[in-house]
This record gives sequence, C-alpha cells and structure tokens, in this order.
Amino acid sequence: MNGSVSTGYSLDNTAFSGSDRLKQAKQLLTLLMETERALHHNSDIASTYLNEAIALLAIDSQGGPSPHRNRGGLARWQISRIDEFINEHLDQCIRTTELALLLGLSVSHFSHVFKQTTGMTPLMYVTTKRVEAARQYMLCSIHSLSDIALSHGFCDQSHFCRVFRRETGLSPQTWRKLHTENPPADYLDPSLGSAKALAEQPAGHEANYPRHD
Repeated sequence: MNGSVSTGYSLDNTAFSGSDRLKQAKQLLTLLMETERALHHNSDIASTYLNEAIALLAIDSQGGPSPHRNRGGLARWQISRIDEFINEHLDQCIRTTELALLLGLSVSHFSHVFKQTTGMTPLMYVTTKRVEAARQYMLCSIHSLSDIALSHGFCDQSHFCRVFRRETGLSPQTWRKLHTENPPADYLDPSLGSAKALAEQPAGHEANYPRHD
C-alpha cells in the first residue's frame, strides 16, 4: 500500500519500551477500527485514519538513530501554527499531509517529530482538539449533538459520541448535564431571540425560557 512501510513490521521493535509498544498497539487498533467504521460513510475520513495508521508504522520502522532526526522535536511556533490551522478547519477533514505541508516537512518526518513533541500522532492530536472545541461549544450553546458533531469534523453524532467518551470517559449528554447546571445568560434557544430581548419582556413570559433540568 505504501512502499515506505515494511511488511516485516513488528511491535517488538527494541527502540520502544514495553509500555510504549502497548500504547502504540492500542493507537494502531483504534485507527484501524475508526477506518472500518468510517469506510461506508466518509471515504476521505477513512483514508485519513488509514494514512495515520501507516504513518504510525513508519514511525516504528524509523525507531533507530537517524542523522536527520530533529532531537528537539517541533518548535513552539510550529505547534502554534498547527493549532491555528486545526481551529480554522474544525468542520473539515484534516489530513496529516496537510499539516506536514504547512511546516514544509515530509509526512514521515513530520509524523515522527510531532509524536516526539506531543506524545501522540497528528490524527490523535486533531481528534483531541476537536473534542476540546466541542466541549467549550457545549458550554455556551444548546445546539443538538448532531449539529455539534458535524460542525467539529465528526462523521455523525454516533462517531462524535464514541470519540468523546473515549477522550473524556463520559458521553456528551452526561458531560453537558454536569457542566451546564448554571448556564450563562446567552445559553438560550436562538428562536426565542437574544438574552437582552428576553430580559425586556414583561412579567408572565417566564414560560418562554428554555429549561435545562
């Protein structure tokens, strides 16, 4: 599938400790499972997951010392540039190739130094950023989980819920309930108008306020 990936790949590479190999195996399994789930819904996302799995294998195959290795990983400004790009494209499919191109690096080198810097693969990092953004959005919005899923780059609500639970240990519904007991003033149904307009309504209109219990 990719000439740079050895068919003799083994998780027993001595460049990794036992815990590292276990973590990598779990990441690889997750990527392949997500590829299978996305395959029938969004081929672009499925391709992204698969490419990330291939990149993870490539990182392992390059586990030995290399004269081209950036021992210090990525610079802070490079991570900031990646974060900015991710935030601007949360609702879109973000490929490792795009992130590598952003910094002018090859995909294999970028994947290696990125994992060296952040402790996770580029795709895992993007997923974490999507979940973080979705959590912040749920704090000040009453949009449906389906809308939130699509606006933050997930295939659908089911995909969003599965990834959210994996990242936080809670379902989006449970997390939202726990963190919006005292919603801000602008946490209102858009169809009812702004908070200011509702505040100016005469007495007797309290029933128009949405309930969050």
